[in-house]
Amino acid sequence: MFSETNALTLFPTFLWQHRLDDSTRERVNGAIRAKLAELVKQNATASADKVMQTVQDLHTLPEFEEFSNLVLTAARGVTEFLHVGEEGIEITSCWANINPSGKGNPQHTHPNNYLGGVYYVDVPENAGSIIFEDPRPQAHVVSPRVSQSTAENSGRAEVSVEEGVLLIFPAWLVHHVPPNPANRNRISISYNLMFPAFTEKVSPAKWQGNLQTS
Repeated sequence: MFSETNALTLFPTFLWQHRLDDSTRERVNGAIRAKLAELVKQNATASADKVMQTVQDLHTLPEFEEFSNLVLTAARGVTEFLHVGEEGIEITSCWANINPSGKGNPQHTHPNNYLGGVYYVDVPENAGSIIFEDPRPQAHVVSPRVSQSTAENSGRAEVSVEEGVLLIFPAWLVHHVPPNPANRNRISISYNLMFPAFTEKVSPAKWQGNLQTS
């Protein structure tokens, strides 16, 4: 018989979750709500029965300075955890999602970035979840029936969230948000992060040819 049996984790996919303390959450959410209310008022022609999304430059606004610093602090922790050798990381885009009743966000990724994420400002009852899909296409070649659905045999992961929760995940990880079942808006802030020297250091091929050009 076996002397020992282990299930090893290979190629894990991480989701980093940060929870703001009460005072920070109240201060940050208050600033965000006030600015978004101002923007909605300025764009009165926007339809209140559709998903409203701001231009992706919220991180450049003074009202979002503290929030942006929180995102960067969390992102730096992620790069340290992964032992990334690139110098620095920056927010490339940041936008608000205002989902009225019955509206969600379809499956998508955050292309041309290293990390993506979302922060929750207003989460109505029963409206706090985000769903991630298994990024391994080969895992679906054979899909047997299971006696119990678990994290180890499921093709998707539904993560519960609440106000003041900040998530960061690989930008390539497919995810979507179910329709908002509540009668009030669900408000979240999404963001992308990338290395400042992307074009100079990351985009060039990482292999060497054997025919010299000079």
